[in-house]
Amino acid sequence: MIEISCFHSKYLGRTVTVAVQDDAVCRVALEPLGSCNSRVPSAAARALERFLRGEHVDLSTFEVNAGTRSGFERAVFRATRDIPRGETATYSDVAVRIGNRKAARAVGNALRHNPVPLFVPCHRVLAASGLGGFSWGVGIKQKLLQLEGARPHCGNSHL
Repeated sequence: MIEISCFHSKYLGRTVTVAVQDDAVCRVALEPLGSCNSRVPSAAARALERFLRGEHVDLSTFEVNAGTRSGFERAVFRATRDIPRGETATYSDVAVRIGNRKAARAVGNALRHNPVPLFVPCHRVLAASGLGGFSWGVGIKQKLLQLEGARPHCGNSHL
């Protein structure tokens, strides 16, 4: 059974929905305001809510279910989860970490399909030339990095 929890994030100005199945986070999504019907939030949703209020919450302690993702995508997700709060890495850095230094573009594609943003903190992965993309929009990516007090990678001053 999938447990759906949601909450309003004042910081993001949206409703955040978190789906958990068999104690693993399987989906995180942004929804329009007022679309929350959940009464009892899951532990993962409560932790994410605290995270979005600026508290230092380690979301990597929650198991994630990447579904039918390939072995490559799972490796990208694991490497991305290892990037600490307040730190960033480039797509190329992640490619090197998973042992395929020429796979920066493939890393970006894998993160584009990340079903559990923030639990797999793809917002911490940047393009060599700047912020790069983010499934929830570059503006939200920038807000998340600012919330974490992220230090720019390799002199990147776009934050």
